[in-house]
Amino acid sequence: MQPLVLKEWKASDTQIDNDGNYIRITGRQGGLIAWFLAILKIDPTTSIRVSPERVEFASASLSGTEYRMIPMMSVCSTYYGYHKPWKQALAIIALFLFIAFSIGSTMQSGGSAFVLFVICSGIGIGIALLYYFLSRTLTLGFVEHSGVVSGIRFKRSVIEGIDVNEQQGHYICQITQALIEAKRNQI
Repeated sequence: MQPLVLKEWKASDTQIDNDGNYIRITGRQGGLIAWFLAILKIDPTTSIRVSPERVEFASASLSGTEYRMIPMMSVCSTYYGYHKPWKQALAIIALFLFIAFSIGSTMQSGGSAFVLFVICSGIGIGIALLYYFLSRTLTLGFVEHSGVVSGIRFKRSVIEGIDVNEQQGHYICQITQALIEAKRNQI
């Protein structure tokens, strides 16, 4: 499952719109082409909406739309996860250090080899940090009584300026669990 770039993130313990939703999260495919389509208002999006009555998943694309509505009474649990790609970032740094040592060992001058090492190290660290901060993902999901698991992965949006973090995932699960418990208490 490819992570979606966050386009909209609204969550509150009070209703956020006239439809009675407490949570509304929308994501789009990443990349410049998807961003350009978003400007033209023809971008494919996926959204989650949570109200006291149901959890709604909606996917819209140029081919059409697909909706999945899960009654709140059918949701038994929620989950979230936060992935930090530190191993990949360290691998990027190691790759640049390997390149610097490989090229530097063939050089005649120790000073030139040191300068090359410093430049390659700096570039590697910069790319690794950029990769790390842009590739962190937040997974949100809902489990139905039937065992069906519905989840979506999101990552930070540079263009829209929306970040993801573990506290946001926890807050979404808290709100949803409160809505589930309130619905069960009505019966």
